Amino acid sequence: MEPTREQVERGAAALIPFVQESGLSLNPEDLDELAYAVLVHHDSGGSWEDIDRAVREQIAEVRQGHAEMLEAMRRQKRQQ
Repeated sequence: MEPTREQVERGAAALIPFVQESGLSLNPEDLDELAYAVLVHHDSGGSWEDIDRAVREQIAEVRQGHAEMLEAMRRQKRQQ
């Protein structure tokens, strides 16, 4: 199941009190990724290993995207 944007936002909103009460330093994008992972896998028929692998791939993709964005920002700054 691919969650809608609204489902992810609502899921992330439900996580905010836990994050605040636990003193975790997560940004809104982190909350969205957490909510997305939960929603995608909540009724998954995959094994625990499949879920673990998929979420780790999700994390790697997000990190790669952030790294690419930071590099693009650095290049742009050097060009100015």
